[in-house]
Amino acid sequence: MSQEQSQYRIPPAYAHEDDEIQIGPFFTNLKEYFFYILKKWYILLLFIAIFIGLGALYKIWYGTKYHANTSFAVEGQATSSGLISSALSLANALGIQTSSAKGSTYNNNFFATLMQSRKVIKESLMTEAVVNGKKDLLANHYITIMHWREGSLLRKGWNEVPRLKDFSFKPKPLEQFTELEDSVLSVIYESIIDANLEVVYDETTPFNIAIFTTRNMDYSRNMMKVMVDRSAGYYMDNVYELNKKNLSIADRRVDSLGRELRKLDYRVASLRDVSNNTVAQKGLLNVNSASRDQSLLSAQYSAAVNNLEFAKVTLLTTAPILQIIDDPVFSTEVDYVRWIMVIIVGVLLGIFFGAIYLFVARAVKLSNEKVKERKERMQQQNPDTAAA
Repeated sequence: MSQEQSQYRIPPAYAHEDDEIQIGPFFTNLKEYFFYILKKWYILLLFIAIFIGLGALYKIWYGTKYHANTSFAVEGQATSSGLISSALSLANALGIQTSSAKGSTYNNNFFATLMQSRKVIKESLMTEAVVNGKKDLLANHYITIMHWREGSLLRKGWNEVPRLKDFSFKPKPLEQFTELEDSVLSVIYESIIDANLEVVYDETTPFNIAIFTTRNMDYSRNMMKVMVDRSAGYYMDNVYELNKKNLSIADRRVDSLGRELRKLDYRVASLRDVSNNTVAQKGLLNVNSASRDQSLLSAQYSAAVNNLEFAKVTLLTTAPILQIIDDPVFSTEVDYVRWIMVIIVGVLLGIFFGAIYLFVARAVKLSNEKVKERKERMQQQNPDTAAA
């Protein structure tokens, strides 16, 4: 029994009490690994070739992208406030209601959100523009550059679907769209929001930044330009035009006051002619009453004309509330993967992973050799156990 225990005795953690960790063997082993990796240079080249090939595939997949950039900001409210105050003052005098643009509503955040709205994007898509020398609706251009008609490995082409084969949009208002046209336009809108349009709003800066990215330079520029114009036109269409319409109504009201004042002037003059030789003062009552009405109407007419003229001048000097700082036509960036970067990254990754592979492979090989030597040594030391 003692013999069996001696055969399976667990060796001590240290063979000698004075054993110490030696740094020399560590560097020696590291040097051996280095020369081993150099000896297997063809494996490193294989890894480098693999990673350069993967980089080339990524370059082809990434392609060339065009980022149309624009920065825009809301104009200070001083001029607009003068217009609205004038229009509101005139409205109060003549009994007309107006819509005023509040500074807390029409700000950078408002236009950053407005640019991503369905109204702006869909109306922009139904605008004609020249892309690659062909004039067509931006919605049709988008379908073409995205290759939706031909399809891809992961997407079925529209030409294979009878309902969508040869589908294209025709110029018409959004209200006249068919169910199919509205559905397709909604699909394009979702695709643009997910993959093409990026609007950056930062309340600490006075500017908003919008970026529209596609693989076609003409399309990126035109679409970004149209979207900015549509966003700026929202204010002009809703606030500016409404007050302009109200001023037109006020202008007609002033004309009416002028006609009534001329009639009253004629009446006063007629009454004075009739009562020119009147001795009794009671015969002048109608003249005095008409003169009093003439004075009141003249004062009202003068105030209305002054307010109207001031509002007209302010209206003519009012600019769109959305000011474009960088025009996307002149702020388009080209983005693509350079071959030099593919080669550099491929070489570095190939050497790194190739070295790790060779390091692990050598470590496993040495470990297996040591295990094999240990088994052979144990068999030589204990021939009876090995025979059993």
